[in-house]
Amino acid sequence: MISEEYRGAKQWSRNRQAVFAVVWISFLCAAVGTMVFFAVFDPVDLSGVFDEDLNIDRDAGYAAGFFFFWLLCLACSGITAFLVRTAPKRDAKHRNDQG
Repeated sequence: MISEEYRGAKQWSRNRQAVFAVVWISFLCAAVGTMVFFAVFDPVDLSGVFDEDLNIDRDAGYAAGFFFFWLLCLACSGITAFLVRTAPKRDAKHRNDQG
């Protein structure tokens, strides 16, 4: 018999919430970016642009493209989260003077 009461889900710290929010948002943006990009361009055709001897199949091209977009979106989302969290706080007096 279990005698412990359920105390609810473990609360995450603000930093952990921010990290996982950035990772999740960048993942979704990378998925959409990959779909849009590869709807126009074929990864097999793009492999010849960088090196004529480079032969990759479509699946490897899609994977490489997705991870490229994920890293790009991760950097953008991370910088945005950093700037929002480190912005100077406005005090209550400043807000009352404005409104």
